[in-house]
Amino acid sequence: MEETKMDTMDLIRKQESDMIEIRRHIHANPELSNEEFKTTEFIKEKLTEYGIEVCEIGLKTGVVGLLRGGKPGKTVAIREDIDALPMAELTGLPFASKIENVCHSCGHDIHTTTLLYCARVLTEIKEELSGNVLFLFQPAEEDGSGAKQLAEHKFYEISKPDVFVGLHVSPEFPAGSIGLKRGPANASCDVFTIKVSGKGGHGAHPENCIDPIVISGYILTQLQTVISRENHPVYPAVMTIGSIHGGKAPNVIPDYVEMSGTLRSLNAESREKMQNAIDRIIKFCAEAMRGHAEISWKKGMPPLVNNVEVIDGLQAAAEKTIGADHVLTIQNPSLGSEDFSYLFPKYAPGAQFRLGSGNDADPNTRHGIHNSKNVFDENCLAAGAAVLVQYVRDFLA
Repeated sequence: MEETKMDTMDLIRKQESDMIEIRRHIHANPELSNEEFKTTEFIKEKLTEYGIEVCEIGLKTGVVGLLRGGKPGKTVAIREDIDALPMAELTGLPFASKIENVCHSCGHDIHTTTLLYCARVLTEIKEELSGNVLFLFQPAEEDGSGAKQLAEHKFYEISKPDVFVGLHVSPEFPAGSIGLKRGPANASCDVFTIKVSGKGGHGAHPENCIDPIVISGYILTQLQTVISRENHPVYPAVMTIGSIHGGKAPNVIPDYVEMSGTLRSLNAESREKMQNAIDRIIKFCAEAMRGHAEISWKKGMPPLVNNVEVIDGLQAAAEKTIGADHVLTIQNPSLGSEDFSYLFPKYAPGAQFRLGSGNDADPNTRHGIHNSKNVFDENCLAAGAAVLVQYVRDFLA
């Protein structure tokens, strides 16, 4: 006779109060990218307590855990990020950040806790699982280096993933719900720095100078045509020049100007085409005005494109747990970036869903991520863990 399986939501509710306490501890003790030492030790302690194997792969911060199911089979990798932001928290919560000018305004404390939640619950039912679960507590998402670190340290050699899943909090959706986006969900993000060189001199004698400020203004204007005239209009993209520095005195033409910005795109081909256009424009605009310009690129994460079949599986898991009326469809992608895209589809298919954390009864839950006053409704924890646990149960059935 087949053993009756426990309902996922019953398993989740058993641990909810403990997980809220864990979340508040993590929230009060945030750490910046690549400095998550105490967070790393806390995660290791909890995984060991739950009976999860902690796998040492040489990471400075971050943790990889492995749960072996009762029967052989495939591997599900669940990934969440653990770092915080360099900003002060202004929520006034009793468990607000204890660390000056560091806080979890992007909700990575929710992410970390949700993954611990999954580990705790899945341990209870490991004998029913046909395969393994890899828990990826990734460092340094905010500076874009964390997923690369996992790959460089060959996390996949522990147990090769067949699928990746994960979540990100979204204050725009109500707590207890999730949002699903099929296909492109987040943009690539590349950072560029431009140095425009001219010939400095007295502001009263511009004829004897080559003014890099005027050249930079011309370049800045012409760069706006990259999106409007060279990128295909069906591929959303954003370019922002966020920093310009040149000169120190009102009557001195400087020798050079430096400016930097970001380029974001949802399409790999479009991304490359726009980078080439930017290179061309800054070179020839400067030369046309007797100057010289150089550009350096810091290539960031690729676009995050959710696998449709994985999203279908997450939808099915959500409907079984939180209910179909709490599953929302996201129509438009975000031009924000997420370094989870380094892991899938390169190593296996994957998808990330949005976890609602807003509550109309509390306006402070609607400020948005990266806002120092935003509060995350803790009812989201159970919903996020339930969907992920159910997905694992279905995938490893």
